[in-house]
Amino acid sequence: MSSTTALNIILGVLVAGLLATLLYLETTEMVVPATTTTVIETTTTTTTVPETTSTTTVPETTTTTTTTTVVPTTEVPVARFFVGVLVVNATTAGERLPPVIGRLTDAGYLDVRGVVGAVPAQKTTLYYSEAFIGEAQIVAIDLGYELTEVTILPISEAPPVSGVGVAKVIVYLGPGAFPELPAVTEQSSDDGAEG
Repeated sequence: MSSTTALNIILGVLVAGLLATLLYLETTEMVVPATTTTVIETTTTTTTVPETTSTTTVPETTTTTTTTTVVPTTEVPVARFFVGVLVVNATTAGERLPPVIGRLTDAGYLDVRGVVGAVPAQKTTLYYSEAFIGEAQIVAIDLGYELTEVTILPISEAPPVSGVGVAKVIVYLGPGAFPELPAVTEQSSDDGAEG
């Protein structure tokens, strides 16, 4: 065997070892730690006997499990033009759709569609896809609602609706008028020209 062949074999073994190490590190880094916390409390109990005195320590074990979740509103909302919104008129034949679609389009949403719902709604409710609660809250504000006066729920609780597609927020219109939008104050521009 020549020295070149021996050197190639040694290099091959080293490369195989490095690849195995890299694979091992990749698989162990992908393990997600559990979000539980265990707390063990120890209680000391003193027992007094009339003839003799003795102290006995009895450990009690209390286990508390805490699951932590990240509140979806802590995420930065996606820009309006990236959020698809489906407006569902669940009260009448559809005459409420154009004003709502117009209001959202004016606010900067590019993908706004309207459909007539088959299930009547008792009140206007917004539904959001997973991790899009912040966007649903912004849609509610853009429609003039205070967050305390409109219900915002996960999309899994929405009535069946056709045409959802890529919409991340569904505005399910119920009866009643929409809140008035706050007045926009226009600033006059003075270019300094006299006339």
